[in-house]
Amino acid sequence: MFSISDFSVYIDSTDIGAMVTSMSLYESIHGNLKGTLFVEDKVNFFDTFFRGPTMTPIQIGYNYFELPLEITLYVDGVTNQNITKTGKSYNINVTSINNLNESATRICNAYSGTSNDIIKNLWLETHGEDTILILDSDTASKGKYIVPNIPAAIAMSNVVNASYDKNYTGMFLYQRLADQGMTRFTSLYDMVNDQFMPDGRTPFLIHSEEVTLDSATSVAATVGSASSFTLTDYNKDFIRKLSGGMWGQKITEIALDETTDKVLPEKEITDVEVIKMSLSKNLFETEVSLFTPESLVQEEIIRNMKYRLFNTNLNVSEAVAVPGLGCGMVIEVLQGGSNISRTKTDGSYLVANINHTFIMDDGEMKYSQNMGLVREGST
Repeated sequence: MFSISDFSVYIDSTDIGAMVTSMSLYESIHGNLKGTLFVEDKVNFFDTFFRGPTMTPIQIGYNYFELPLEITLYVDGVTNQNITKTGKSYNINVTSINNLNESATRICNAYSGTSNDIIKNLWLETHGEDTILILDSDTASKGKYIVPNIPAAIAMSNVVNASYDKNYTGMFLYQRLADQGMTRFTSLYDMVNDQFMPDGRTPFLIHSEEVTLDSATSVAATVGSASSFTLTDYNKDFIRKLSGGMWGQKITEIALDETTDKVLPEKEITDVEVIKMSLSKNLFETEVSLFTPESLVQEEIIRNMKYRLFNTNLNVSEAVAVPGLGCGMVIEVLQGGSNISRTKTDGSYLVANINHTFIMDDGEMKYSQNMGLVREGST
C-alpha cells in the first residue's frame, strides 16, 4: 500500500485529521457515497461539534499520486463510543448530502419528456443547481410521470428503474469518490464500454501481488496489485434464473381488450413459455405512464439485462489503490498468472463498488481498495 499526503478532515473549521486512525469510504453503482471514520479523541472534541438535529458537514481532503481530492460529506451519527479516563474513541458515520435532500424533499408534480429530462427536473427540485448531475447517456425512454406527493428518493428510484437508453439497456444513478461529489446517470451499455485506461492506450490490469523485477523496481507495476481474489458467485441459482427467463423465453402476450393473441418467438436459448396478460390500453396510455416500453416483453428484457450483469461476482481484497478508478468502469483481471492459478474467470469486469480503506500506520495514512467486480456469465 502507498500513503496519501496532505490528509485533512475539517469539522466546523477544525482539522481533526490527526485524530482519525482509520477511514473507509464506499461507492457503488447503486447509489450515493457513504463512509465511516474512526476517531481517537483525547481532547473531548465530540462535545463541541456534534450538536444534535443539524447535519454537520465534514470536509475530507488528501493527495494521492499528485491527484488532489476534496469532498464534503455530512455526519450521520456517532456510534460505538468508548470512554476511558484518557479520552474517547468512536466512529463518525458520514453520508452524501444527496441522501438527506432526497429523504426530506417530497415531490408533488408532473414531468414530461425523456428520462434524462425528467430526472434532471427532479434533481433541480430536490438538490438545486449547486449539486452537479452528469447525464452520461442518451435515453430513449420517454413519457409523462405524475409524482403523487412522495419522497424524492422514491420518485427518482422509479425513474431510474423504468429508464433505458437507445440500446435498450437499463440506467444507474450513482456517485464516485473520484468525481468529488458529482452524481452520474449512466446506462449499462455505456458502463461496459467505459474501459479504464490511465495511459489512454491499454486497459488497466488488476493482478495478483506477485514479486517480480518490475514490481520491485517500478511503482506503476505495483499499483492495482491485490493480496487475494474471491469468486463469491458464479452462476448461483442458475436453474431459477434460467426458468425465470433471464436468458430468454418464448412469451405469449395476450391483451385483454383485443381479440388477437401475439406470440413472440424465442429470444435466446430457452423455450420456457410464459403467458402474460396485459392491461387495457385505454387504462394507461403512453402519454400518462412512466416510460412504457413497446411491450411487457421488452420491459422484461431490459430488467433481465441488469440481473445478468451480476451473475458472476468477484471480490478483490486490499488492492494497492488505483488513482482515478471508480465504479461504473471496466478493468481487466489476472488473478494468478501461472498454469495452476489461471482461470476462465479472468478477463474484463465492471467495477460495481469500491470500499476505499485508509489506515494510519506509523504516522502515515495508507490507502488500499477493496473492489466488487461483476460480469455476465452463463457457462
